[in-house]
Amino acid sequence: MVKKEERKREREFQGEKEEAVREENRREAHWRAVKRRYDREGLENRELELEESELMWAKREVERRLRLEKEFNEERRERMRMEEEREEKEMEWKERMLGLQIEHEKQMMQMQTEACQNQMQVLGVMARLVCQFFRSASDGLGGALGGLPPHVLHNLQHLGGLGDNGKPDANSPPEFM
Repeated sequence: MVKKEERKREREFQGEKEEAVREENRREAHWRAVKRRYDREGLENRELELEESELMWAKREVERRLRLEKEFNEERRERMRMEEEREEKEMEWKERMLGLQIEHEKQMMQMQTEACQNQMQVLGVMARLVCQFFRSASDGLGGALGGLPPHVLHNLQHLGGLGDNGKPDANSPPEFM
């Protein structure tokens, strides 16, 4: 009987021992499950943090691109404004140059006209002198310029409008024109 009791106690002890091992295994399984859950939650938290970080970086990238695009547009507008100003200044310069060119051409034409008038006056005076000279020589009076009275000679010098500067006067008489 002693052996039966020992076996019985041994079985009970063995059962208690197995129960303790099972309980220990259940606790370990529970802790592993809890740990896995925490790990999963931690992983999920890390994934959420990673997603938040990615969203933040994407937002920063979008903001940076918008800022760069805005700066590019401002720079383009500034270049266009400067180009328009340059074109306006160039047009003003061309207009001034055209005006100066027209004024120069007018002055040149005026100078040519005055030179032609002066030449015509000189030719007229010389033609009168030659005519007077030949007329006087054919009269038989014997002097080349003897037939011209002094006041006519004086008028021939001054009527052409040639002054000290060689330009005709504005009020030159029409008889030599």
